[in-house]
Amino acid sequence: MTAQVEASTQDTLEWFGAGGPEKEPVVANSFASMMTHQGMQQQRELFSYFGPGDLVPVTAFAYSIPDMPRFHFYHYNDQQEIVVCMASEGSPLKTGSVHVQSTTHGVTMFLNKPKAPVMESYQLSLIVIRMLPAAPQNEAKIFRCSECNEILFRYDDDMHEGMAFPYYPELPNIRLYADAVDQFNATDRVCRSCGHENEEFPQYIAGWKRYTQFIELANRARGDIEKAAAAAGMGKEATL
Repeated sequence: MTAQVEASTQDTLEWFGAGGPEKEPVVANSFASMMTHQGMQQQRELFSYFGPGDLVPVTAFAYSIPDMPRFHFYHYNDQQEIVVCMASEGSPLKTGSVHVQSTTHGVTMFLNKPKAPVMESYQLSLIVIRMLPAAPQNEAKIFRCSECNEILFRYDDDMHEGMAFPYYPELPNIRLYADAVDQFNATDRVCRSCGHENEEFPQYIAGWKRYTQFIELANRARGDIEKAAAAAGMGKEATL
């Protein structure tokens, strides 16, 4: 998602109507965002706006590797999401295609042959999430039995009740993904319907856990340098 703005800021904001926008319009490049992901199928926010009433565009990608583990779950969102395939090769998601997701939908690598030579196939998608103006807004991660498709585990959370950080905010659904995987993997994963023992979900290949850890660490580090600056008699400009 890119844009080039030549006019002055005041002129470009007039089309928002009287008073202008509540938040400053910003620019991001969905392809450049790939360099900042923490793993496959980690949603990476393009902008820092994901509060009440926001449209939240995020990018996610996957590519083939010879030893790709089984990567499949179901996702529920009170609000339908829009998926735009920005580019792909060897994927059922074709470049330029647009998909309106059902409120409950399957999530996988979206590659025809995920177990293939490294990066032989890939897909990069833009996912647009709509945040409701007020709570609640429920999302859930659902794991089904790989043999009989019965529900094994479901984890729900309100996206308006995410963790608050003082400096750098967190895209709340990523913590839901990470926490759901940790809790699912801690169970016996035995299907109560058919008795099949399901594999652990490969937390390591997705970037969700690393994302939540890095958000916490970035905020902690920023707080520590401000404390150090204050102790040295320096102002907040030392941390900018």
